[in-house]
Amino acid sequence: MIDKLSKPNFSWEKLLKLILIGLLLLATIWITVSFPPDRVRNLIESAGAYGRLVYIALWVFLPIGFFPVPFLAFAGGMGYGLIEGSILTFVGAALNLTFMFFMSRYLFREGLQSFLYRKYPKSKEILAADRSRLNFVLALARLMPVIPYNIENYAFGLTDIPFWDYLWVSLVFILPGTFIYVNVGDKALEPGDSSFVISLVLLAVLVVGTTFLGKYLKQPKKDSVKKEENHEGRD
Repeated sequence: MIDKLSKPNFSWEKLLKLILIGLLLLATIWITVSFPPDRVRNLIESAGAYGRLVYIALWVFLPIGFFPVPFLAFAGGMGYGLIEGSILTFVGAALNLTFMFFMSRYLFREGLQSFLYRKYPKSKEILAADRSRLNFVLALARLMPVIPYNIENYAFGLTDIPFWDYLWVSLVFILPGTFIYVNVGDKALEPGDSSFVISLVLLAVLVVGTTFLGKYLKQPKKDSVKKEENHEGRD
């Protein structure tokens, strides 16, 4: 009885997690306030020869605080052109989406999952979906720029998706958006040129096209509906 009373009612692991979460929240507020989009470009330009490393570092850390990542991609296109800007953006995004996934899975998952399961029981069907379903949803989310990139990184850390599935699906399906966003930044230096208009058209096609694709894929197939109706009729 004495041993039970003398045991602490908290673990050092939980305390460490709370401290890390608190520091993360403070860092998020600081990042959001201290790095408006116009300052990002100035910071990259002022870094000189180290600008590329600064750009990648900004990609790793700024999205944690829900910084709008399209502005980062635009800055990459303006500063380094389409090809090099796309490569640097891809590297930075790859590091960031990995970092944010592990943060979500090992810092937030346990607490948030229990909260969601308790308050919203149906969320368990989404977070604990099968592997192929999660891969499909992730691929669609990465293609659709209407879904915030930052939220995707945190959200999939809460699911049961294996890390390597998350990584390869993300890397493949962020490529179109990366290229198009960087292209807009590259062509924005000449707003009167036809190439800038084309870059905006491509961006619009990406947004509208993937939105319609998502709606189409969510619709139940006619064959499967007929099979279910026939099966119910036999019963």
